[in-house]
Amino acid sequence: MTVLAIAMTTADVSSAPPIFKQKKYYGPIPFNTISLSIGFIDGPDAEYLTNHLDEWAFQRNGYDIFESIATSPYLRIGYERQLTPNHFFRTSIGFAYLRSESIGFYVAQVTQADTAAAIPLEINRTFKVYLFSLEAGFAYYFISPEVRRFSPYVGAGFAAVFPLTRLNTDSYNEGRVFSNPGENISRNSFEAGMHTEFGMIYYITNRYSAGIEGRYQMSQSKFYIHNGNFDIDYAGFTLTLNLYHHF
Repeated sequence: MTVLAIAMTTADVSSAPPIFKQKKYYGPIPFNTISLSIGFIDGPDAEYLTNHLDEWAFQRNGYDIFESIATSPYLRIGYERQLTPNHFFRTSIGFAYLRSESIGFYVAQVTQADTAAAIPLEINRTFKVYLFSLEAGFAYYFISPEVRRFSPYVGAGFAAVFPLTRLNTDSYNEGRVFSNPGENISRNSFEAGMHTEFGMIYYITNRYSAGIEGRYQMSQSKFYIHNGNFDIDYAGFTLTLNLYHHF
């Protein structure tokens, strides 16, 4: 009877579900990946332009004080192709919105019917940039992609940069709106750039992963006003949270 009881107990235990959940098998990571990166960019500045505008107002018995370009939102949509277990080709489209505002005052000399009139003007300027970029480069993953593993990487590449720059000026004379079209300037251009990056990715499954990336990018453009041109510097550091889909 004792032997029979032990045998029945053993059978019951072997037929019970396992205490620990069995690992699900995932296939290999596919060669192609699309990604969405959301974060911030810090570092771009327009000091040559803003310093000129302040000096220009100072020469007209005034001032024009700008705030620095603040940390700004940054978005990127990318594509990756695995060339070897550790080498990847990367391309992406990026967008950043940069903005700086000022308050100022100066005395305008306006010619009317052969007479010159001095008109004191209060001004509020807004300088903004819609910064688009098309990038391509390569990345090296220190650990080959594998499900439920971290893989740090470094990369570098080049970019075609399309800054859409706008300087809008609202002018007021004793509280009344004053038409001042010469102080509203727009410029679109095509520039070259480059970038380096480093990051970490975690493969949740063979289809989805997530990571974080830091990147340093470099590019600049010219802005023309008051018969001069001034460098706008887009060099800065981006920090993004990245979501990946492998297919």
